[in-house]
Amino acid sequence: MMWETREQAAYGYVTRQSQDLFFVLSGDGRILEANESARTLTRCRENDTVFSDLVVDFAGTFNLTNLVQARGGPQLLNIKTAAGLPQSYDFYFAQVQNLILAFGRLDAREMVHMQKQLLSLNQELNNLTRRLHKQNSELARLNREKNQFLGMAAHDLRKPIGLILTYCEFLQDEAARDLGTEHQAFLSTIHNRSLFMKHLVDDFLDVSAIEARRFDLDMQPADMPTVLSRSLEINRLQAQKKGVMLQVDIDPCPGPAIIDAEKIEQAVTNLVSNAIDYSREGDTVRIRLCCRQDHLVFSVEDKGPGMSRQEMEKLFTPFGRTRTKKTAGEKSTGLGLLITHKIITAHNGTLHVDSEPDRGTFITVKLPVIKQI
Repeated sequence: MMWETREQAAYGYVTRQSQDLFFVLSGDGRILEANESARTLTRCRENDTVFSDLVVDFAGTFNLTNLVQARGGPQLLNIKTAAGLPQSYDFYFAQVQNLILAFGRLDAREMVHMQKQLLSLNQELNNLTRRLHKQNSELARLNREKNQFLGMAAHDLRKPIGLILTYCEFLQDEAARDLGTEHQAFLSTIHNRSLFMKHLVDDFLDVSAIEARRFDLDMQPADMPTVLSRSLEINRLQAQKKGVMLQVDIDPCPGPAIIDAEKIEQAVTNLVSNAIDYSREGDTVRIRLCCRQDHLVFSVEDKGPGMSRQEMEKLFTPFGRTRTKKTAGEKSTGLGLLITHKIITAHNGTLHVDSEPDRGTFITVKLPVIKQI
């Protein structure tokens, strides 16, 4: 009677309290009974789950009969857990009449190994994090120095370039009659290249200000149709030289809007100029301004070569260039659309580009109307 009580106590401990796994299996491996730890870990169902379904068999060699008949030490098995990750157990198998008893204990060696790996990985992660912080700090310092140098260099270049343009224009106006065709061509080349340099310097200054977060807006009441017309004065000369028609449709606006007129004019000029650059002789660039009570919609449409969606992703990146070539080989800094996008977003507006290869590009700018400061 005493032995029966001890056996019952031991069995009760194994089935209800032990942290080890205990299974009673049929001869074909079906789980007839499992202790509390095994059911909690694996979510197995008695009389339904097959023991082999709980084993992660990486090598494809699991055979229950061979394990039961094997002599020697425990068999290391990886058991599927309810959490989804396998856990390693040392299993002992015993044949009792037509039943198989399976005892599983946590693999202490595996646990120690995993703890060491985790500690090593954590240490490595901490080292990488410190190194990353150091590199980010160094990159931030270099970026500040780059912006400072870029701003200083661009500012110092602006004055001599302005003088070259002024004297070149003076010679073209006052001395053109005394110059031969070849010298007039020389002056025209100097003027065009100097003008390109001026635009390049202006773009560098704008980008330097944007990256240094000094892109301040001078918000004042302005008439958007007037701003648009002023911008188009520059674009019309460019279009005439290239033989491109500008079709302009401007709605009357109910009143002035609060904007930075100079920067909006710069953005409009960039968009229209870009459309002209990608248009062929005889093409038409359509420009439209719609005035609503709470927003303005400005759009530019060209029938140029267009671009794919992958190409459009490069439009608003610094020095981003697409594979699409300008029709007359015009040079570009790759900064104009970036600056334009910053100007529009600084006004809490949106800029959307819709383009397809060989079908042209349609750009829409939407600006909220602020009627008073």
